[in-house]
Amino acid sequence: MSDIRHSLLRRDALSAAKEVLYHLDIYFSSQLQSAPLPIVDKGPVELLEEFVFQVPKERGAQPKEQTKDSVRQIIFSSLFSPQGNKADDSRMSLLGKLVSMAVAVCRIPVLECAASWLQRTPVVYCVRLARALVDDYCCLVPGSVQTLKQMFSASPRFCCQFITSVTALYDLSSDDLIPPLDLLEMIVNWIFEDSSVLQVLMMLQVHLTEKNLYGRLGLILFDHMVPLVEEINRLADELNPLNASQEIELSLDRLAQALQVAMASGALLCTRDDLRTLCSRLPHNNLLQLVISGPVPQSPHAALPPGFYPHIHTPPLGYGAVPAHPAAHPALPTHPGHTFISGMTFPFRPIR
Repeated sequence: MSDIRHSLLRRDALSAAKEVLYHLDIYFSSQLQSAPLPIVDKGPVELLEEFVFQVPKERGAQPKEQTKDSVRQIIFSSLFSPQGNKADDSRMSLLGKLVSMAVAVCRIPVLECAASWLQRTPVVYCVRLARALVDDYCCLVPGSVQTLKQMFSASPRFCCQFITSVTALYDLSSDDLIPPLDLLEMIVNWIFEDSSVLQVLMMLQVHLTEKNLYGRLGLILFDHMVPLVEEINRLADELNPLNASQEIELSLDRLAQALQVAMASGALLCTRDDLRTLCSRLPHNNLLQLVISGPVPQSPHAALPPGFYPHIHTPPLGYGAVPAHPAAHPALPTHPGHTFISGMTFPFRPIR
């Protein structure tokens, strides 16, 4: 059959298919002369698949590639997994140089290995790698962040893990722990191109419910929201004299959208009073007020205490919702300009 295959490879697809059928006719005719029920061996089946059904001969290459990728991941992990000894400093230094070079020359296999490493490694080491990349592409050479920005199309998985590490790197507690503007704009552009973040949060509700964790496991800690809101408030105060009302409004819109999705999906668990107290220090924003003041129906999950998010699907009074007991709920002021709809996708626009 190998000789037949080599001759078929020199033909066009139509004539090769005809030739396969011709040879199979001869082959099975010969088989029937020697046995009433011929055995179809692997060779004719492979010829049919390759030249009639157009399945490439290299169909076994994908599993080999997967095996090769698994070996690469294991080698990468054995080289760079922290061991808690003196070699870790050298190990991390070499890793930073390797990943930085992989970004520069767009070596996707290395970036995919680095993404897996970031996903499995303790945060203290992930932060060190993130800092090395930020130093190389946001601090040393002006404009080199564009090289890092292009990694989104090459390895979205690496970019996602990098964003997570950068979030742990900058906690906004001091000037040194505030991300560079170039880095912020790059991440905003990544999210603008593919809103991985809100869509992932919206998928959480199904997964948490399946594992009976909905309303029990807060993936976004409320304590982490406090410094974020305080920093937004501080920046708003600084921008206020600069006639930057549109930028402030857009930032608060984004915060409100993220809060809505996080709470509705069960990723952020907090009381409504705590959320109102936290956001009360921020400038007024219609959408944010809409999110934090809407009535919260009783959750169907018995483990969730009364007054806790999630389920903020019912819009507040004054937005077309008819309460079950009108007398028990005083009307809230109308906040025009935004629609509050469960499951709605939010257009994301970067701050310019």
